Amino acid sequence: MAPIQSEVDFDRVEALGVSKIYERHRALSNVDLRLERGKTTALLGPNGAGKTTLLWLFSTLSRPTSGEVRFGDLPLKRNKEARGKIGLLSHASLTYGDLSGLENVAFFARLYGCRFPDREAEQLLQEFGLEDAMRRPVKTYSRGMLQRLGLARAWVGRPTLLLLDEPFTGLDRASTMVVIDRIRALQRQGTMTLMVSHDLEITAELADEALVLVRGRTAGRLTGPLKPDTLRTAYREMVETLIAKRGRTE
Repeated sequence: MAPIQSEVDFDRVEALGVSKIYERHRALSNVDLRLERGKTTALLGPNGAGKTTLLWLFSTLSRPTSGEVRFGDLPLKRNKEARGKIGLLSHASLTYGDLSGLENVAFFARLYGCRFPDREAEQLLQEFGLEDAMRRPVKTYSRGMLQRLGLARAWVGRPTLLLLDEPFTGLDRASTMVVIDRIRALQRQGTMTLMVSHDLEITAELADEALVLVRGRTAGRLTGPLKPDTLRTAYREMVETLIAKRGRTE
């Protein structure tokens, strides 16, 4: 399998009027979002709001029904070339149970064209506290360990764009702080992060801005500095306002 490492680079990623329809279900409707280097953007919203759908559009693994996703000044036809600069944590672990943690991450490091994949994998597993389990089969890992393994895999190559779907699920406080520290380190290196999370306290601590989605539509935007109480109040008002507005028109 040829490596997917890419020499392309981009200083921003934009979703321009993107909509996504699955058969008769409209998952997203005319959503705009701009991501910039060194900033973390949170996607907030109730279940079924379209958050994960938007994350997958930014990953290039799904295409919008209408609108477009742009990676800097790259032509649209070259979007797939950006994959070598994208790290993705999804709900699925995307790992192989019979392989060890080290073998899993080293495999992805080879896929991304890293010069020293085993060294890269070992360093990442140490960063995420899996050094004692790195040679065990992944099928023996706990839920929290699988989450940390998925995060290590997403960090391969120190991505330009990091996409995280509920990154703190299954993590204890110590592991959560490790992930927060790793995200901040990538921020300082210029990585742009798009994060789906239901944890408003962590969101306020980590994100520079937040986009609130309700039923596939933009309910509002919040910019930093974010504080848990004000974020919680603003989020609830945005969700209730858009639901009430949609209810009057349906």
